[in-house]
Amino acid sequence: MRDLISIIMNCKNGEIYLKKSISSIISQTYKNWELIFYDNCSKDSSISIARSFKNKKIKIFKARKSLKLYEARNEAVKLAKGKYITFLDTDDYWNKKKLLIQIQFLKKEKLRFCYTNYYCLFQKKKKI
Repeated sequence: MRDLISIIMNCKNGEIYLKKSISSIISQTYKNWELIFYDNCSKDSSISIARSFKNKKIKIFKARKSLKLYEARNEAVKLAKGKYITFLDTDDYWNKKKLLIQIQFLKKEKLRFCYTNYYCLFQKKKKI
């Protein structure tokens, strides 16, 4: 069986790119994941967007009070059930093979931690 990967997504008013961000998780070629969507007292439609996916792998939690980002991440990690944990912010998205490539690399190299490159895209779609 493939190892479960817990994806932590902390959200505070992240509705602008949230649909694209969650869609990039759902379209992963590595399918054994759970999304811990941790809403940090958003005042926009973030929770509604997360719920609209109607996917059992998406677990939605709401903070009782607004937390600092590191506190919210720590709370979300406590809810994770995966052997591996990764983070995706609401204004970011992944290549569809991100999880597969990363977990294969972790196992092959017998690593406990790794990180990846990233690209910055702006509204004019310029890649840096």
